[in-house]
This record gives sequence, C-alpha cells and structure tokens, in this order.
Amino acid sequence: MNKLTIYNSLNKSFHKKYIFNFGSEGGFYSEFNIMVFAIIYCLKYHYQFILFTGISQFTIDKGWKDFFEPFADTVNSSFYRRFNRRLTAKKIKIRHYPQWYTFKFLNKETYLSHQLFHFYTIGKFYQEQFDFPELGIKGNLKEVSREIVKMIYRFNAVTETEIKKNMSNLKLPAKYAAMHVRKGDKDTEFEFMPNVTYINKLEELSDLKHVFVFTDDYTVIEFLQKGYPHIHFYTLVNPNERGYIHSDFTKLNRSKKRADLIKLFTSIEIMAAAEITIGAYTTNPGIFLSMRMPEDSFVSIQGSFWL
Repeated sequence: MNKLTIYNSLNKSFHKKYIFNFGSEGGFYSEFNIMVFAIIYCLKYHYQFILFTGISQFTIDKGWKDFFEPFADTVNSSFYRRFNRRLTAKKIKIRHYPQWYTFKFLNKETYLSHQLFHFYTIGKFYQEQFDFPELGIKGNLKEVSREIVKMIYRFNAVTETEIKKNMSNLKLPAKYAAMHVRKGDKDTEFEFMPNVTYINKLEELSDLKHVFVFTDDYTVIEFLQKGYPHIHFYTLVNPNERGYIHSDFTKLNRSKKRADLIKLFTSIEIMAAAEITIGAYTTNPGIFLSMRMPEDSFVSIQGSFWL
C-alpha cells in the first residue's frame, strides 16, 4: 500500500472536517506551501482535510486536477463559494442568515478555512515536532513538509508532458546550476536583492558555467549576459516580461493563464533538478524548493531561517 493510499484512509478516519480554500488569495506557491502546513496541522489534530478550489485563481476547468493528480476529497457548492474565505469570514448579510445557521447546525464539526488558518501560520506551529507513525513520517515542520510534498505534488500526464517538452526545448546539459531572482511585486514584502548577490553566491559555491535563471523580469537576464559573458544562461522568461504582478495574472484568460502556469511549473522542475539552486527563503518558490530539494542543494541569500 503506497503512502498516499494510507494517507487517504487515515484522513477519512477523522470525524472533524476542515474545508481548505486553495487558490483564492495569493500566488500559486504561497497557496501550496500554506496547504502543506494545513495538511500537517489536520493530521496532528485529527481533522479530515477536504479541498475546495471553487474560487481558485488557478482553476482552468477542473480545479486541482487541471494540473495535478488528486490527493484528497473535494467539495464545491454555492455555500463554500460565498462563505469559505481563507483569511476572514465574508460578512454575512441578513438574507444569508438562514443558509449560514442551517449549515452550522447540520455541520457542527465542519470548520471553514478562516477558522483554523491562524493555527498553522504562526511561529508556535513552525516550532512543533510531528510524528505520524501510520505514514512513517516524523520530524520538524520542514522535514515533515518534504514528505507531504513528495506525496501530493504529482503532475497529471498532460501537465507532465508539457513540462518535459519545455525542458527539452531548453537543451540544458546534464549538470547545471540555477538561480531564482524575484522582482515584480515582491518589493511590497521584502527589499530586492541585487542581481550580483545571486551570481556571487553561485560562483562562491560552484564552478558550473551553465545556469538556468528563473525570474519574472528579463532585465535580469540582460544584466547577467552582459556582466558574465563566460557563463551560459538559460531562461524561460520572454524579453517583454518586466516583473510578475499577481493582480495582472488574475485577469488573464484561461488559455494564457494555463500557459503561464505550465511555464512556472517547468521553471520549478528545472531548478529542483539542478546541482545547486540559489534563491531566497523570503519567496514562496524558495520555501517550496527548500522542501522539495535535498537539504544542501538550495541556498538562500535572503532570510537566514526557513520560516
């Protein structure tokens, strides 16, 4: 019996339920990382984790299954679309009182996203130790998160084919390094790190001359190509891209949104397979990669601690 099958059996054995809203608030890896923590919280405190993608910004047609293999039961209804916000409960209007109180009366042990959210996004939870003997998983949050990622982060066949095609077109060598240089709207959270900081750290730790660069701003590529002509840089970013703005992404049509997500997933796969990747714990792709990659393969230049 594989680990996911065991997880599903264990998850369904819990009487209390938690309806997790995926994709309505932030960028993809912000949403995914928080979901991993929610799954761990639910395992420790015996809530059945149930996925809701009814208002996800990343839904093309089928929600989670647009890109990934399913890993948990899902729900979708007008009630959850109206009331199951991640951060706060949407203000209940008088005309919705009957629906709200009927649901709460009939589902006393069903919890909505905002009701548990603050329990697994605080420092106290980040310091906990976990032990799930049924799954053979034990350790701190980062160690356990790595095992959850292995279990649930599984592309469906169509997505995997598209990613492999994108990777093949780059013609990367067998051994290469990678960097994640985030620009766009990231300065609303942390100051940008100079481009030279990434390349200096890479050259300090590796002599590889083939480097994949994941960035949302093509000026980063222009800077690197001009300043370091002895290195061969690879990227999927287009010359007209000048920084990721999440609010702009949410306005894209479904076709463009899907293409951008496939490119994002491809970039993550390329970095995960690199000999060494330079990034930052202050970005959600950085946090994800540090869970996904071997311990010493991801190096953060911003943020001394994982969380």
